[in-house]
Amino acid sequence: MGNRYGSVDPFTFIYLTLTGILVGLLGGMFGFGGSSISTPLLRVIFLIPPYFALASPLPMTLLSSAVASHRYYREKLIDWEIVKKMLPAIILGPALGAYATKYVSGKLLMLFTAVFLIYIAIRFITTKRGKKYGTPKFWMVLLGGVFIGFISGMLANGGGIFIVPVLVLLGLEIKKAIGTSIAMVFFIAIPSILVHWYLGHIDWLITLALSMGALPGAYFGAWVTVKINREKLRRAYGVFLLLFAIYFAVFELMHP
Repeated sequence: MGNRYGSVDPFTFIYLTLTGILVGLLGGMFGFGGSSISTPLLRVIFLIPPYFALASPLPMTLLSSAVASHRYYREKLIDWEIVKKMLPAIILGPALGAYATKYVSGKLLMLFTAVFLIYIAIRFITTKRGKKYGTPKFWMVLLGGVFIGFISGMLANGGGIFIVPVLVLLGLEIKKAIGTSIAMVFFIAIPSILVHWYLGHIDWLITLALSMGALPGAYFGAWVTVKINREKLRRAYGVFLLLFAIYFAVFELMHP
């Protein structure tokens, strides 16, 4: 169905495209869809109303993750067995997480999530070598998926930002964790897009502007990740995750 929250003038369209480049670059490099970053940016910088800021980047996420996934697929950096095992749990988990918000303080949850991400970020930065790659046991993959889905449901977030840290904790090396994550993000985005499209929350002009930047940004980001040294990538991801965790905590605590 679709809708429009208002007009997007040519200058705003250009700025949205530049925003899309940044979001696509980070998403392609670090294995998440980008809505975790694009939604706050649309709210704070462009003053987009909440529903449109939440939903309009979702089709961009689908397209940019497809572009990045293609690059990771060519490099054999997607573990499809983990995708098949973890994806159903991630998709079902948000229902439990959303229900749990009736009983858990939102502010306490935001603080817990930020602390968790900061802890993982510090491990990425300080650990010289990651675990040797192996295939995680089925129950570990399933539990990890439930955790990601549960947290994303409580935070009303796609959950992509949590997939890579969980996969690395399960034993995947960083590049394969990122490639596997971006492949899952593609599938996770589909149901959300359909629901928000039906509800009329997507401004397709915003989506177009973001996507024009995100597509080349995502491909270049994936290219950088494939080429970069693994240890440098771990530290870069750690710094990114640390900055994101601080930004996440401040933004969420300042916006009830």
